[in-house]
Amino acid sequence: MNLNFAENLKQLRKAKEITQEKLADVLGVTGQTISRWELGICYPDLELLPAIANYFGVSIDMLLSNDASARERDFDMFCERLNVIPSTERTKRIEFVQNYCRKYPENDYYAAVLACKIGEHLIDKPEDSAQYMPLLLNTVQRLLETRYRTDAISIMAQICEESELKKWMDMCPNCGFSKRDCLISRAETRGSAYETCVQGGLGMFETFVRELDWRYADALGAVRKEEYQRSILRVIRSFGVDGDVPDGWKMYYAYKQLVLAACLFGQKKTAEGWENFDSALEMCKYVYAIDEQWLDIGGTLFYNLRVSKDWRNAIDETGQTHKLFAIFRFSFYDLHCIHDLLTNRRWAWFNSVRETEKYQAAVKWVEETKNKQEANEN
Repeated sequence: MNLNFAENLKQLRKAKEITQEKLADVLGVTGQTISRWELGICYPDLELLPAIANYFGVSIDMLLSNDASARERDFDMFCERLNVIPSTERTKRIEFVQNYCRKYPENDYYAAVLACKIGEHLIDKPEDSAQYMPLLLNTVQRLLETRYRTDAISIMAQICEESELKKWMDMCPNCGFSKRDCLISRAETRGSAYETCVQGGLGMFETFVRELDWRYADALGAVRKEEYQRSILRVIRSFGVDGDVPDGWKMYYAYKQLVLAACLFGQKKTAEGWENFDSALEMCKYVYAIDEQWLDIGGTLFYNLRVSKDWRNAIDETGQTHKLFAIFRFSFYDLHCIHDLLTNRRWAWFNSVRETEKYQAAVKWVEETKNKQEANEN
């Protein structure tokens, strides 16, 4: 007989939260007999195995074995039995998953499911926080050290008090998607349609910025890179009215135009290269000249949000400000990105025009404006 029976019996009994004496009464044996089984000193008669397996709701194979295949079978049974419990009976679901957590204390998946089920219950029944929040916090604390970290944080961000939100948000990875997802889920949980739309608009803007910045490697050549930059510029123009670039996108658009200009210079398309170069510089100067604090980024596409020049914050129609996540490195308002583009020798496609008076004048304006801005900030 497989020697794992002793440990399996102990785990099953503890998961069911019964004493050795209670199990002994059910099986018609003594408490000492159960103790000897769990210590591996002896084993039950074969005719008792079906009764033991049925009592715990497992197969005889599972009762006798603890290898990988048995765990897989138990996992399949877990999913099937959990789905049988009606979603409205959330406390029963919590108790069921708790039993598996006790049975497999090292398994992070069951702990993650437990946190999820408690979170679902507290969203619907916040008055039960006193009963379930200690268990949830203990489970989440464990999950913070596992691959379920983001899931655990998301659960807490949905149900925590407003005063606790920053604590959980600060634990999120420093990227827009996970943090914004937490806020979208929180808004949905609270039934706020407006806030959900606003958070969705912010998330869409952050995603667009990251996706549009994705580019082909320079090694693929100026022709391929030119194609991609043109496609990006078309997308940005589509955000505006009649093909106009919204003010909130102008600095980013200017940067992409300069990259396009480099591609064109690299192919000796000099006239078109200068056309884009000049347009980009004019856009930079325009943005620096306007006094508006909040700039349009495309109307209803982003739920009428407006952004600051540095792309660090956004404002909605009610006047509430929101932090933008993980796109601060795309801020072109401080001109560091554009200065690096124009002065970095890696951009060899600029070499054919780098020494011209127009190019040098552009670099000088960028440097002077950048230095003036830094001086004002200091």
